[in-house]
Amino acid sequence: MLGVIQLKLREILSDKKFETLVNEYSGNVLNVALRILGDSQKAQDIHQEVFLEIWRRWHKYDGRTNWSAYLYRVTVRKAIASAKRSRLQQTSVEQLDRPAAVGKPDKPLETIELQQKLAERLAKLPKRQADVFVLSRIEGLKSERVAEILGCSQRTVRVHLHRATKRLAAELSDYL
Repeated sequence: MLGVIQLKLREILSDKKFETLVNEYSGNVLNVALRILGDSQKAQDIHQEVFLEIWRRWHKYDGRTNWSAYLYRVTVRKAIASAKRSRLQQTSVEQLDRPAAVGKPDKPLETIELQQKLAERLAKLPKRQADVFVLSRIEGLKSERVAEILGCSQRTVRVHLHRATKRLAAELSDYL
């Protein structure tokens, strides 16, 4: 009987820790996903996927997990994968059916289109380059923090950032 009570108490405490984690990092996860995807509904989906994945593995985590770094990595990867799925679901017929813009489009439309193109191009980058670009340029983290999150050297971060920036600039030159 005492063992059952201890087990139930452990479950309740574990649930409380998870709830605290969600409350503390929920806004950060949502903001990262939103900046990558540029779509609030897709960002909310990623937000749910991230915490659902953590909940499924909750029993495996020990007290030494660096949650901010882990959540950044998971969120960035899931958002980029979502952008990639969206890009693959678009058919060439849909692209051909778009009416041609007459004159100069509105600024908000340009911004949305640029965000979509950036998300598509990020999905095409090698994973490590995309992660570095998002954390450094979109999230505004310093190279030391990016290196810590990704578990690599600052030099590696700078190399990946240079390659990603060069490639994105070339691919998005029509939009910039």
